[in-house]
Amino acid sequence: MVEEKLCPLFRKPESLSMGIGIGYCDIDSGSTTCEGDVLFCEKPEALKKYLRTKLEGIEKKEKK
Repeated sequence: MVEEKLCPLFRKPESLSMGIGIGYCDIDSGSTTCEGDVLFCEKPEALKKYLRTKLEGIEKKEKK
């Protein structure tokens, strides 16, 4: 059984019209629907780039 890994960019919808477990991806301002599982990401390269940039920013702050 594969473990679900929640994406940090997953945002649950405000209304129930999207269905259960379906929300939005904040990578592209919410225009992509998403289930929140990183293993089924429609834009894995964009997610990697975003997370890498975020990590680099955190590392720079820690060095100061």
